[in-house]
Amino acid sequence: MQNSSIDILFEKLSLLNSNDKNNSLFESHIGPQILDLLFFKPKKILSAKVYNNLEKIEYMKNIIIKVKVIKHYQNYFNRKVPYKISVLFNNRKISLIFFSKFTGYLKKIYPLEEEIFIKGKLELYNNNLQISHPEIIDKKIINNKESLHQVVYKQKKILKSETIHSLILKACSSLPEMEEWNVSLIKKYKNIPSFKQSILNIHNPKEEGCLLGASPFITRLAYDEIFAYQLSLAILRNNLKKLDSNNFSKTPSTILEYMKNTLPFQLTKDQESCTLEVIEDIKSKKRTLRLLHGDVGSGKTVVAMIAAFYVIKSGYQVALLAPTELLAKQHYNFFNEMFKKENIRSEILLASSENKKEIKEKLVNNDIELLIGTHSLLQADVKFKYLSFVIIDEQHRFGVSQRLKIREKGKKVDTLLLTATPIPRTMMLTMLGDISVSTIKKKPFNTKINTILKNEKNLSEVVSFVRNKILSNQKVFWVCPKIEDEKSDNKSNVEQRFSYLKKFFNKISVLHGKMKSVEKAKVMENFRKGNTKLLVSTVVIEVGIDVPDANIIVIDNADRFGLAQIHQLRGRVGRGSDEGVCILLYNDQLSETALQRLSIMKKSQDGFEIAERDLELRGSGEIMGTKQYGAEEFKFFDYQFHIQLAKLAIDEAEYIIKTNPKLEYERGKKLKTLLKIFRKDDATDLLSAG
Repeated sequence: MQNSSIDILFEKLSLLNSNDKNNSLFESHIGPQILDLLFFKPKKILSAKVYNNLEKIEYMKNIIIKVKVIKHYQNYFNRKVPYKISVLFNNRKISLIFFSKFTGYLKKIYPLEEEIFIKGKLELYNNNLQISHPEIIDKKIINNKESLHQVVYKQKKILKSETIHSLILKACSSLPEMEEWNVSLIKKYKNIPSFKQSILNIHNPKEEGCLLGASPFITRLAYDEIFAYQLSLAILRNNLKKLDSNNFSKTPSTILEYMKNTLPFQLTKDQESCTLEVIEDIKSKKRTLRLLHGDVGSGKTVVAMIAAFYVIKSGYQVALLAPTELLAKQHYNFFNEMFKKENIRSEILLASSENKKEIKEKLVNNDIELLIGTHSLLQADVKFKYLSFVIIDEQHRFGVSQRLKIREKGKKVDTLLLTATPIPRTMMLTMLGDISVSTIKKKPFNTKINTILKNEKNLSEVVSFVRNKILSNQKVFWVCPKIEDEKSDNKSNVEQRFSYLKKFFNKISVLHGKMKSVEKAKVMENFRKGNTKLLVSTVVIEVGIDVPDANIIVIDNADRFGLAQIHQLRGRVGRGSDEGVCILLYNDQLSETALQRLSIMKKSQDGFEIAERDLELRGSGEIMGTKQYGAEEFKFFDYQFHIQLAKLAIDEAEYIIKTNPKLEYERGKKLKTLLKIFRKDDATDLLSAG
């Protein structure tokens, strides 16, 4: 039985908040459940010391002092002169300065002769002490404290940090005491706080460093998070090891040699070795789960295709799951082209497919050997007769439950996961533990891409360059970070940039994720055929889109992308015989550090090196930092600070699976609570399997 006391954490947050309007904002910004509030980590802590002695105060640091209001100064004749309030502290005058047109409220909140606690930074200006725009602090909050620590959360629209904090404190009061589930962590860190203490301290801190990676509270939560993740992986792997695979009579090397002689191109050594690794895994007696990763354009799809051919020729069905219709169609066309002489019966199933019923009937009767599609493949009425091999492209876009759902459509299914970009070494162990990994480093063609950095002040120069290239019959991608942004005057979003570029180009189209599938397909087809020469797009083109004669890509506001994502986008060009050109347009206000990051792209075309540098520079806290690799998006665990915790978690998870594989007895119950809290309880569904 699950610990029923934690069920409150999975209730709707509306249970704590009666404001219906705010509830929808909270749900979109943070999540729908009380647990989401508790896991919403603050951005930072603003700390301020309480001082009674002027001599001990540090200038230009946040302080809290109790002052007495003695006079208000307002210049009615010159509105540009700031409003000033004179106060006393330790018998010294301090001026409170307010640069604002609206100052009428100040006399109400700073009444004469009143003693008030204020927070701000003390500075010396023309030999006078002053604090600009101080904040009034309720004396009840001070209550003899030596310092005050204010948490700041990421805000959204009218949802201010203070509002978020207020509701989170309500959620904290709902957090029950839980029995300790950790063993290894407590042995290594003697005074580590409990899960509850850690949650309470990050939202209601008693010290300044509560959010630092090395703080005991973040260390505790980071370990719980990575431990839950590794334990769920260990359960999945253990489940696979128990399950038998199908029988395959074909010899892997024979199939590989046949394909080498059939394919219209030559395989690299890496492709050959990875193909054999995958097929040998499939042929083994135990169910396999293998990940194939490699640089952009290294030919991962070819390896998957040969493995699929091996399974089909052994009499079984294969499914390929892709995240987008564009990518699914591209895979379908590629596989059909490669298999055109092999008489392999293939189909594509999409949300927009009109012949769904016919496809499903054929599938269950084994009249389809290869089915390629999107999330449509996961529907309950999509049934196979002899499914034995599943390929999941861009595996990070599919959750564990989705991967299990497709696998369960067959009796003995092997799984191959494909990643978009190389995975950094430091992330590999954390993500995968001991899952089998195949790596392709060598590319099948010598990609040559000239990467150029351009300040957006030189936009007209870039437009002129693109115009000349289009006049010489070349195709160009122009990638923007967003579709539109009504609140910003930034012209680097798709709609604004498209409107601007239409003035200079005729054969121009726009492509983004909000368009209907039919529209997107038509736009891509026109681009491939050359009816469109300039394609203004979001990152919808980042993975798998293959237009060999498109050799130029402009990446707008490049500083808003992760390095790995830029490398992925850059991989769309230079795929033909001509050299590719990648122009990184950056903002005029770019910091020196951000410019250094973009300079890495100019110097290196090695995806493995870029992946390491990207993680090193950005950390795992940024959105683009980990999503690109297919990594779990952790809330507390950080690859930069907690890699040793990952190793400890892997060892403990492996020990548990060896000694208590079904998570029984008292410890097992506690571990099931851990998995539920970190939303990995879908793994417990496997405990009774096999």
